Amino acid sequence: MFEKEISGYAFNISKRYTGDRIKLSSLLSDAELPDDFKRFAEAEVDELIDREGVGASKSGRLDMSGPEIQSLVREIRHILKNSYEFSREEFLELADKASKFVFNYVIRPHWTLEKFMFKGEQEIDRASINRASRFLSCYSYYPRGITEYLDFHGKSSLDIETWRKLHAKIDEHLLSTLPAKLSSLTASLFGLFEFASGNEKVPSDAMALFFRDKSAADIVDRIEFARDVKNIPSLDVMTLAMILEAASKDVSQNVAVLPSSEEPPKEFRTFERQKVSHPLRPEEAVPRAVPDVMRETPGGQAPPEHTTPTPSSAQGHPGPAAEGKRSAQSIRTFMSAKLEEKILKKIFRGSRSGYQIAVYRLDESSDWQSASKVVEGIFIDNDVDPFSKYAVAFTDVVSAKFRSTRGSGEKA
Repeated sequence: MFEKEISGYAFNISKRYTGDRIKLSSLLSDAELPDDFKRFAEAEVDELIDREGVGASKSGRLDMSGPEIQSLVREIRHILKNSYEFSREEFLELADKASKFVFNYVIRPHWTLEKFMFKGEQEIDRASINRASRFLSCYSYYPRGITEYLDFHGKSSLDIETWRKLHAKIDEHLLSTLPAKLSSLTASLFGLFEFASGNEKVPSDAMALFFRDKSAADIVDRIEFARDVKNIPSLDVMTLAMILEAASKDVSQNVAVLPSSEEPPKEFRTFERQKVSHPLRPEEAVPRAVPDVMRETPGGQAPPEHTTPTPSSAQGHPGPAAEGKRSAQSIRTFMSAKLEEKILKKIFRGSRSGYQIAVYRLDESSDWQSASKVVEGIFIDNDVDPFSKYAVAFTDVVSAKFRSTRGSGEKA
């Protein structure tokens, strides 16, 4: 997803330097390069200096904690960084690596931070947090919030559950400032796509992922409605401000953030917690069309214009289940046979039994909120990047099922 923009970001960096050796100091002083990339490049060199053991007593006999020694170490590190040079091959690799990281972090800070900092561990120390923070330039309030929390409570480590609660509170505060402080919240997102592709607009898909990462379900709904019904594939600042203004004018609370008293789910909170607290507008009752990637056919052509698939349009798939609290249709009726095979291969690694169990659990889910937790668990169990093409397609299939349910009058 966003492969073209990610490649464009890396290309726009690499084309500025054509020599065989590129000095870090030249990159840091280049006003045309994004701060995110420069911070990433500097952090890579810092990591190298750490591995070299600069400023560490390898025998343990020397006291390196004195202020004079620490001042000298900082000066040595500064000199080493100013003199460091990347080879051409290292520079191209750096540009590619940085572009992938920056896109993940700017669009989905919560998901990226958790994966990047904890790396599968349940608890990390302050040194690990400080090393990770080297790579983070935009959204400085996240590492700052962690540091303030540790200082206030006198702790030297952070566990993953505390991090999730802390991150949710930070996001809750950020969302409460909208739409007044929209420009400061989304500046990095707009800057990212402008540098990568020269486009002053942000794709609606990226904006939906950004707010989904913050559990802002109603805002995600409105962005997807603008994309699918109003045919707005990308958003400028003004259009996004209008969407947020409309959301803020609802009588009831429309931004479904995680309440501070509620325990966060144990899986990565990668998708929105779907809570619709206002009546659907008539046009929203119609399920959104399934994206092109979800409408693949053996012939490679998308089927004629249509709305949500029905059992008769998915040959060989089970028909509607008995009516009740659960959705009347299986998720399999919302994807083509070709897409189903792709999902089986890419998401479930060819395990048909695993896929069948997942379908059963999703069909048994009573609403989107519970189904999204199942989806998150599937991605974690199978080590699937939720940013990947077929992970997004699979999520949209499940979402389409519950949109259909909501449109038919059932509780979503």
